[in-house]
Amino acid sequence: MRGRGRGGFHSPKGGNRGGGKGSGGGQFLEGKLQHKGRFGFLLSEAVGVADVFVSGPTLSLAMDGDRVKVRLGGERNGKRMGEIVSVITRARSVAVGFLRKAGKYWAVVPEGTDESQAIVALAFAPGVSPESGMLAAIKIDRWPTETVVAGGTVTQILGRAEEPKVRLAATLAQKEIDTKFPDAVEREAAKFGLDPTPEQWAGRKELFHLPVFTIDGADAKDFDDAVSLEELPGGRWRLGVHIAAVAEYVKRGSAVDAEAVKRATSVYLPGRVIPMLPPNLSDHLCSLRPDVPRLTVTCWLELDEHGAPGKVELEETVIRSCRRFTYEEVQDVVDGKPVERVTPEVKAVVLKMGKLAKMLTKVRMRRGALDFMTTEYYVKMDEKGEPLVVLKRPRLDSHRLIEEFMVAANEAVARTLSKSKTPFMRRLHETPDPVRLQALQEEMGQLGIVAKTSLVAHPVEGLQSLLAAAVGHPFEETANIQVIRSLKQARYSAEAGGHFGLASKDYCHFTSPIRRYPDLVVHRAVKGLLKGDKTSHVSGIDLEGLAVHCSERERGAAEAERKAVDMARAAILGRSIGEIFDGVVVNVTTAGAFVSLSESGAVGLWRGANATVGQKLKVKLTGVDEAMGRIELEPVKDSLPNQIRVTPWQNKHKPAKPSPWQKRRRR
Repeated sequence: MRGRGRGGFHSPKGGNRGGGKGSGGGQFLEGKLQHKGRFGFLLSEAVGVADVFVSGPTLSLAMDGDRVKVRLGGERNGKRMGEIVSVITRARSVAVGFLRKAGKYWAVVPEGTDESQAIVALAFAPGVSPESGMLAAIKIDRWPTETVVAGGTVTQILGRAEEPKVRLAATLAQKEIDTKFPDAVEREAAKFGLDPTPEQWAGRKELFHLPVFTIDGADAKDFDDAVSLEELPGGRWRLGVHIAAVAEYVKRGSAVDAEAVKRATSVYLPGRVIPMLPPNLSDHLCSLRPDVPRLTVTCWLELDEHGAPGKVELEETVIRSCRRFTYEEVQDVVDGKPVERVTPEVKAVVLKMGKLAKMLTKVRMRRGALDFMTTEYYVKMDEKGEPLVVLKRPRLDSHRLIEEFMVAANEAVARTLSKSKTPFMRRLHETPDPVRLQALQEEMGQLGIVAKTSLVAHPVEGLQSLLAAAVGHPFEETANIQVIRSLKQARYSAEAGGHFGLASKDYCHFTSPIRRYPDLVVHRAVKGLLKGDKTSHVSGIDLEGLAVHCSERERGAAEAERKAVDMARAAILGRSIGEIFDGVVVNVTTAGAFVSLSESGAVGLWRGANATVGQKLKVKLTGVDEAMGRIELEPVKDSLPNQIRVTPWQNKHKPAKPSPWQKRRRR
């Protein structure tokens, strides 16, 4: 094979010399690379700055999704030109694609790319036998240069792309989400046993006298937070938020900790959980099950008669939960309905919690928090793990109750750690981009949802009034979705900063250390503070680098979860081809209009439509691709609003071009 050129891939014997050079001006730009084969785009992250067109030999240095540094050149045909100077961070170390053979070499070609993005199979893992055309996962061991393509080890043959289970496995592999724990991690976790002993909680404050209980979904597998509430003189309250003491077991430098860092989060798929910690920790020892002792870290928060926060105390404790409540059961207690196995004492506490939660909501709203009303859907699975139906999850006051308590605890812990100057991992949510806010205001105005003030000049007051104006409006759901899309993504950081959506000056994640690594970092900070050692928990750690990693893993998990739900929806809707559904346009692109089906929340493409976000209509389900989680729709003509135009969809049935692997070309 001759060189990389326009076709083929380089011999695996080639070296790996990174870096690139080029001429041009002295201006540079950083961003994510969107690779298109023989050209690509640096996606600009600066407001008002256009994307940069990248081509030429330096394009070979990076792969799709990599973060790169580009030297800007001139313009050509109205496009800003640039060349890659260096790769800052790699998007992934594992890729998924089709296994192909050219000559005597095997390679994995990521889906949607051509042979220029092929990754040479330098080796195959033990027990892995190559089979052309199969989806495969490859671990990248050699990064590309201007003369040598990427190479790696094929770790899995996943199967045929048209099979839904193979597609899900491919998604998990691409996001580097492991479904099994290494044997060493399982063995280490097993040494802890399933229950703590009295010797292990010596020195911790025992709270066995206090009515403490958990509130979770009916299908929850792990319970990492419990709550209690006491009345104090003068109408004040003492809220206790008791969180599983995961840091007591998962120590820095251990095999369990190394695996937890790698995973950074649990992943929740329909009917299945891929946990961050091994099951005997996540489901047993660290899970606050009823009627058994569990080690906890407690945040005591005093609140005045109006719900305003006051004194905060952090303490290592041990609890025995007296009840495992579901949200529905708590709602029934609040509504005065009978619920089994609830003592009068616990019932009284639940009713007081409902009252306090409403106070906390008012306090947050007054200071500028945003209150969203969106519909949450979940997939009900059968005993074999097959999707049965998509259901709407009711929005109950009991959900609000536990959310308010968790937010209050997260804020209280962040305030305490900040005040003591203890390093910890924060949760940041930055102020929205003014350009996006202006576009949102105009879009919502077209739907008749008008804010009382400018979103750009007064983002907090404007967004609050916009959401208030949407209440009861026919496009309320659409408005809430579009507001969420206009906001920036929350992220983790070691740097100080607030949370825009919650209107919080200091915020962190403390309440879910079983399923989120940032929470475990915060627990170690609390543990250090209580012992008078504020820094050893972060010694030798690049805390900001760890925060970036956790943010990336969070996004990857969310993408995998959405993909799994989309596939389950497609499988269910595949039984209803030709049926009519109520829909609303939620997005419009050059491909057409994306329509959300109100019954299931599934979003399908109506090809070639030029519609307006928020328009409601009836659509017919015309096709389903279960493996990709995609559905195709077309409108029922009688329901078509006059303002919707349909442009002819060219190439809908255009035959696919032959694979470049079927006709090798030389430079």
